[in-house]
Amino acid sequence: MSRVELKVPSYGMADTESVVTAWLREPGEMVDEGDPVVSIDTAKTEVTLESPAAGVLGPHLFDVDAEVGTGAVLTWVEASE
Repeated sequence: MSRVELKVPSYGMADTESVVTAWLREPGEMVDEGDPVVSIDTAKTEVTLESPAAGVLGPHLFDVDAEVGTGAVLTWVEASE
């Protein structure tokens, strides 16, 4: 198994911080690539981030309402190969 990180993407130079608004999957849950995992609010819009791989979802590294910087790891997927 390999660990595939789910990070806060960069949406432009003005967006350096986002807020976690909702976790849509629980740690330990099986996910498929492309499944919705977490919603974040950027300066311009709310975005739902999808699983980068199929496998078992890791822990939530930030709580709802936490401010997170661009590039921060939100969780990971232990990918099935």
